[in-house]
Amino acid sequence: MLPLKRLWLARKFAHTPWRHLFEPYRGDELIAIDTETTGLNPRQADVLSIAAVPIKGNRILTSQRLELTLTASHKLTADSIRIHGLRHQDLQQGLSAHRALPLLLGFIQNRPLLGYHVLFDIAILSRLTKEQFGFDLPNRHLELANLYRRRQLMQNPELEPNLGFDHMARELDVPLLARHTAFGDALTTALMFMKLRQPGNPPR
Repeated sequence: MLPLKRLWLARKFAHTPWRHLFEPYRGDELIAIDTETTGLNPRQADVLSIAAVPIKGNRILTSQRLELTLTASHKLTADSIRIHGLRHQDLQQGLSAHRALPLLLGFIQNRPLLGYHVLFDIAILSRLTKEQFGFDLPNRHLELANLYRRRQLMQNPELEPNLGFDHMARELDVPLLARHTAFGDALTTALMFMKLRQPGNPPR
């Protein structure tokens, strides 16, 4: 988000519960985030589940994670079920987006977001926050694939890296945990990020 837009939003929402979202973040934490959805078009897909896992220094704070399951969507198809395994009956007790979004925003606050194809997650969540609150997610973000690509090109400048999620995990010797679940993918993303931060693997 551009600084001028952030400043404008900070003034617009100065007297709301969301004013802190637009303040500059000065801490040392990240939030590894992942969503499972009904499709790959952020303008149309519905969110089925969300996971957010804090990273502080050299620790992944799994005990402090947030996991949200949303209500079933009429857009849920057999093709998407085959990917994430979430069926209509699994979502019967899920939250509405109207209830889930305040929980998510209260949890992530203004901390930077880390993810794999994180702009997709931000785009689909921003569509919902704009509908409900009038603003896009303002959080800074880090793309795991970009960090991995930079590391690989430093080591092998002549070879374009394979940026597939499973491939990166294998190359970094990180286990694929509950693949295609929001928490599993968020946690695996956090573990890969930690590997990239090790000496000799600078993430930025």
